Amino acid sequence: MKGSENVIENMPLLQDQSCKQKYNDQLEKTRFPRWLTLCLGICVVFLHFFSYLLSLYVMNQYSYKAYYEKKYPNSSFKSSGDTSACEQNTNTTEYKQQIVIQKLTSEWGIYCTLASNVPGIIFTINIGSLSDTYGRKLFFVAPLIGTILKNGLCCVGIYYSLNIEFFIIFYGIEGCTGNWISTMLMVYCYIADLTEPGKPRSLLYGILEGIIGIAAFLSSTFSGYLIKWTDGFFYPEVTSVGFVLLGLVIVVLVLPESLPESKRRDKVSCLENMGRVTECYRPNFSPHGKQWMFINLLFIFILAGFANLGRIQVETLFQLNSPFCWDSVRIGWYGALKIGTLSIGGMIMIKTFHFCVTDEYIALAGFATSMISAIVFGLSTTDTMIYIAAVLNFGNTVTLPIVRSIMSRMTPAHKIGSVFAGIAAIEYICNMVSSLLANAVYDATVEIYRGFTFFVMAGYAVVGIVLCW
Repeated sequence: MKGSENVIENMPLLQDQSCKQKYNDQLEKTRFPRWLTLCLGICVVFLHFFSYLLSLYVMNQYSYKAYYEKKYPNSSFKSSGDTSACEQNTNTTEYKQQIVIQKLTSEWGIYCTLASNVPGIIFTINIGSLSDTYGRKLFFVAPLIGTILKNGLCCVGIYYSLNIEFFIIFYGIEGCTGNWISTMLMVYCYIADLTEPGKPRSLLYGILEGIIGIAAFLSSTFSGYLIKWTDGFFYPEVTSVGFVLLGLVIVVLVLPESLPESKRRDKVSCLENMGRVTECYRPNFSPHGKQWMFINLLFIFILAGFANLGRIQVETLFQLNSPFCWDSVRIGWYGALKIGTLSIGGMIMIKTFHFCVTDEYIALAGFATSMISAIVFGLSTTDTMIYIAAVLNFGNTVTLPIVRSIMSRMTPAHKIGSVFAGIAAIEYICNMVSSLLANAVYDATVEIYRGFTFFVMAGYAVVGIVLCW
């Protein structure tokens, strides 16, 4: 990656004042100042992600309740979340029932994830390239409508106590229109349209990741209290519909188009449109970056995804079991602490490092924090060590937005949507595959050393450091 600095950072294109004039001319065509236009785009993805996660937390708990009532309608035992599985007497009937319900709920979650993500990958591959042709605003609408339909149908299902398997269809509907990742893709393109390549864009991408972290923090803490206050799941799910509906209103009535018609690509067939997402990995794609740079960045992105995206579920399994035996409340607060550290730490890290180093070194530092955190977590034998690992993970999120920023400055403006669509599809795949691999390694090594899977994640980060160097 070091070899790319002279090619990218010192490009005449970026030194030329006409580059700034180009972006200023484009901004004049929007109805609002640049800062307000960018805030509107970021606000939309915040509302969408908050709604998505709020619904996710609600449905995870509702599915557990639904399966319990379906499988054991006469049972008097209901998990309150105040105790963890390792504190239960494993010989009791209630404990055995709880294990069965956990497995059923886990399988249901897998089916919902596949129903949403598999069609979502296909949709995302097309949406980025199509936005280069038809503009960005139109493709903000589809993912928001899909989430409104899914959350609304879940409200109906909860209210009428429909069979829990029907909800898998609702997730499939959302996948066919894209979910929050498609909205995130559009915001990345939106920012690229309205900012100059380089450090300002990288900082905004870091801020965007921080805003997403704040949404995750608020939804994780708000969902539990909302369920408690309303004594059920219907009104919390209705609330999730309200947030994403507000995002749709902003897009339709307020958000300006960021890509003028003069900068759009020509229309092509559906197959050619899908092929555009791999253009950047072919020769002669861009005068600002070589083929090997894009391929190297792709592998860095994949390794960052594998090092980070698969940690959540195995972290929870690690914390639930001996010697920690955490309950759901403690796990929730740990998640909030971790998300808060990531959100604030990532933004501070990008801004601070920009005073003295380039984006390539920030990506390297992100891998370093992921590696150290994973090793400490894998070695943890006390609660204190787990909390230290969470704090050391403060730079976990910076590598992914930095890679996007580097790619965007090497990409011609009218091809950015296609490049980001390919990256978003890779993120979908990394999210699924990394979780499967992490769980497989955990299952295979749990009797030998339960923290081994985190050492594997640290290994991904080590390879990423080598590629960045």
